Amino acid sequence: MSADAKDDNERRDLDLSFLERQPVRAAEIPNLNERGERTEERDPRRGNQQDAKTLTVGRDISLKGDITECDTLVVEGRIDATLNSARALEVARGGRFVGIASVETALISGRFDGDLDVTRALRITATGKVTGNVSYGRLEIEQGGEVLGDIKINA
Repeated sequence: MSADAKDDNERRDLDLSFLERQPVRAAEIPNLNERGERTEERDPRRGNQQDAKTLTVGRDISLKGDITECDTLVVEGRIDATLNSARALEVARGGRFVGIASVETALISGRFDGDLDVTRALRITATGKVTGNVSYGRLEIEQGGEVLGDIKINA
């Protein structure tokens, strides 16, 4: 059998039925709407907020500056900044925030050094340490967590 005849037999055996199938609609693909635009999946913990703006500073990353228009800041690396009017701040274990932060809620599992104003709840885990001027609406400190400096409750 010649090489050309062998190639023809292999081509006849190919399954080309996928060409007859209808393409998948964008609305059937997770995170895409009818126009093919990316959408956010809803997180039940965030309620109806669809446009939450989250900034994550990963491990081994350092960031310095002013942070604005941020709903949630997650610090796994090191950050030297001013954070105003954010919804939430999370300093993960091994993370460090140096500067000024004004947030609704804060979860500190790493280190925070500076001025921290939390209008609602401040939670410091067993590995967390906060140093500086701290004001809060509600405070929870796990055994092993530390707070050093001036501390006051928001009236």
